[in-house]
Amino acid sequence: MKAVRQNRVLTIVQEPGSKKKEFGEIGFHQEPHANYFVFPKPLPKEGAKVVGIKYDMVEEPEPKDAVSLEDLKRAPKHREKARVEKPKPVEKTFHLVVRRVAVIKTKVSVQARNKIKARERALELVKGQGFDLAKAVLREEISG
Repeated sequence: MKAVRQNRVLTIVQEPGSKKKEFGEIGFHQEPHANYFVFPKPLPKEGAKVVGIKYDMVEEPEPKDAVSLEDLKRAPKHREKARVEKPKPVEKTFHLVVRRVAVIKTKVSVQARNKIKARERALELVKGQGFDLAKAVLREEISG
């Protein structure tokens, strides 16, 4: 994807069984029967057509894990199933904050001149009272 962002990819479309000559288009264009060439330097403007491709100048990278003839001779035969162990997923450590809230709703009647004063008096009345956690509604939230 880095090569795509840097405009270093050439898409070559080769239709099988077609008598049309193959062509290339600068940029990454996902199409059936397409090959993608990655260049070391950025190409001219994206979308331009390319004709006359010299395949003898194309370099293929060496395989990272090449198989030798001796490896093939030592490989298990068709009938024997090679046991491939899947790597176990690695467990990571996460640091989270869990907020546990207990809510108890209490109805209070107070007399006051306005709503602000009524709220202040209601809080004063309730602050002195104890409360039973068995009647509370518990809520747990994770943040962070």
